Amino acid sequence: MKKNSQLVITILLIFISSSLVSAQSIKIGPRITGNMNIYNQDGLTGTWSGIGVGIGGALDISFSPVIGMLVNLTVFDMKNFSNSQTQGTTTQEQSLSLSYLTIDPLFKAEFSGFYLVGGPSLALKLSSSGETSVVTTGQAPNITPLNIETNSVKFDIAVGAGYNFK
Repeated sequence: MKKNSQLVITILLIFISSSLVSAQSIKIGPRITGNMNIYNQDGLTGTWSGIGVGIGGALDISFSPVIGMLVNLTVFDMKNFSNSQTQGTTTQEQSLSLSYLTIDPLFKAEFSGFYLVGGPSLALKLSSSGETSVVTTGQAPNITPLNIETNSVKFDIAVGAGYNFK
């Protein structure tokens, strides 16, 4: 009896896995992204914001016509932030640039060509740099490098929407 139940379970698992594998489609393609960063923190004056770019690849796996997974690997994900403050005739500007290697395994739901994605995002820092610029009217600007300490690993929640052209 025990051998029969194991045989039935094994056959059932093979049938389910073969039907899932045959229903899958896998698409691979390049990825170019843009991002807008807005950063606020207690103790900081003003809002830090900036625009960045990312380059990498994407893996689109469909488990069924409506459910799937989108895995993005962004090899160079640049995040820029800057802040400018003016008092009288003196303007101080600070700018930061961070680059990451990012992987986003996202759940995907499709309907009528449109899709929604959401899931975790894990990034490893490749580099970081910054500078402070102080400009006083009538004088040469004073530019100094800014040595910043940033996290080596970043964890985010990513969401998005899109449309598939066929």
